[in-house]
Amino acid sequence: MKAEGILNQRESASNALPGSPGALARLEARFALERSELSLGGFDLVLPELADPLAYIDQRLSSSQGRAQDLPYWTKVWPASLALALLSASLPLDPDQPVLELGAGLALPGLVAAARGMRVVLTDLDADALEFARAAAELNGLGHLVTVRALDWTAPPEDLGRFSTILGAEILYQPPLYPRLVELLERTLAPGGRVYLSHQERPFLIGFFQMARERFTIGRQERVLRGEDGPTKVFLYVLSRD
Repeated sequence: MKAEGILNQRESASNALPGSPGALARLEARFALERSELSLGGFDLVLPELADPLAYIDQRLSSSQGRAQDLPYWTKVWPASLALALLSASLPLDPDQPVLELGAGLALPGLVAAARGMRVVLTDLDADALEFARAAAELNGLGHLVTVRALDWTAPPEDLGRFSTILGAEILYQPPLYPRLVELLERTLAPGGRVYLSHQERPFLIGFFQMARERFTIGRQERVLRGEDGPTKVFLYVLSRD
């Protein structure tokens, strides 16, 4: 599909708030989608994915003048997201406390929490990521447990609230936002709560954890995921303020 056609279809669906109910139908009207089946921690889930993600990425780069920070990284299920989703399947969660996922994208960790019966708030800043997050919830019959909302880390809404469990997979790729992210985590983490972050090995991430260490206690584990491309090392962090 040509970039111009994608943009026109995007505009035609702009009357609906991104991430609002009906996202799956809106996406199916805009794109050719595929459904990816996953089994994680005893839960069978289906994710809606772009049939031609490269064409979509090219279109997004073209419309943003090639700015790297505008790349739609969320179009792919990263190993760190799989590792965090597996962790989400086994976390001791309080059914009376909602779970927050930051930079949700396809929202696999949050969907696993919802499959366990938890109320989940999926957040992202990208409008299409919000649509795919809502569509994934709808596709798995979890829409009644999931709230999808836009979240700008530099200007979080006053009504966001506090959460005892916060999830984030591969959300540390923009170092200029690290100070704002640390502030957001401090603001939204409930007393006694935990933040769970996952990522693959990248040297520049040390900057975030140096900042976070001033306000949180930090623990780390390593996991190795084995897939078609061989083993991948993923780091899982837990931040707390006990």
